[in-house]
Amino acid sequence: MRKNTKNGSKKSKSASKSHLKISLIIFAVIVTLGTIGIVAYNLLWKPNINTESGKYVSFYVLQGDTWDDVKVKLDSMGLIKHDLEFTNAVSVFANGEMPQCGYYSLEPNISNRSFINRLSYGLSNKMPVEIKMTRYTRWVARNLSRQVAADSASLYRAFMADSTLHKFGVTRESSLAMFVRFKREVNWCTDADEMVNIVYDEYNKFWNDDRRAKCYEIGLTPIQATILASIVEEETNDYDDRRMVAGVYMNRMRRGMPLQSCPTVRYAWGDFSIKRVLKAHLEIDSPYNTYKYQGLPPGPIRIPSERAIDAVLNYVHHNYYYMCAKSDFSGVHDYATTFKEHSNNARRYQRQLNKRGIK
Repeated sequence: MRKNTKNGSKKSKSASKSHLKISLIIFAVIVTLGTIGIVAYNLLWKPNINTESGKYVSFYVLQGDTWDDVKVKLDSMGLIKHDLEFTNAVSVFANGEMPQCGYYSLEPNISNRSFINRLSYGLSNKMPVEIKMTRYTRWVARNLSRQVAADSASLYRAFMADSTLHKFGVTRESSLAMFVRFKREVNWCTDADEMVNIVYDEYNKFWNDDRRAKCYEIGLTPIQATILASIVEEETNDYDDRRMVAGVYMNRMRRGMPLQSCPTVRYAWGDFSIKRVLKAHLEIDSPYNTYKYQGLPPGPIRIPSERAIDAVLNYVHHNYYYMCAKSDFSGVHDYATTFKEHSNNARRYQRQLNKRGIK
């Protein structure tokens, strides 16, 4: 009986040790799984990007940027909370993929994985790009460079390339006529060649069959209509008056008379602050001086609006050859058939300029 008691005691001790060992193993597994879970949570789901700002932030990735470059930008903008977790997440989730060029609008509380996936797959946001009124092609390039990643030099070279000029049917002097005013969303990483294609697409949308047919009817090309519209738009803001002004210029061109447009003289001088064009201003030797040179100038003096071009295409057919701003400064014009009538209108206007001290 004593022998059996001893054997039972040994078995009991052995079972206790086995249970302890199993418990320790289970505990170790739980701790390990818990640690793995915490690490996984930190890598996968824990907010780590833009956690402090509490608002949407614009983030730009340039062509050729690495994950190190991205991390440096995040740090400099104060958008990353735990650097080491982000670095580890990149090594796990990037799968050798580089961050894609683009503009990314970052909402608050983004996890590492979500951020890395977004940049890896190039899930960027579109950017609104707009071409507004401006006076020179180089200014168009400069303005666009502020809206997309392409720099102004590359944009200007692309616009002035022989292939581009030929594509639009313009010369270097008339290159501004390739642009119509538009606003659309594009990828921020749009390069210079892609921008040329976008401009060409908008050009063809505007110069549809209907507008091209109207050009043919009035005896102008789209380029010539654009040049004339750029002048007409500077003469008045009133649409109906623009149609009248366009009619005057069309009559003068048909008769072989110089346009004698003050806005073209300001353009020739490159001084758009001139309020009163004087005789001295008319002496400048420039193809844009339409007092000295007959016909249309070699290029537009601005990018005209759609309404200005349509005013030219739908100009009023009348018998006026002269116009002068009304002396009431209403922004519209008095019209005349003869130079004598025009001289009377001009004197009234000049008296008001003198009275108001406009020089």
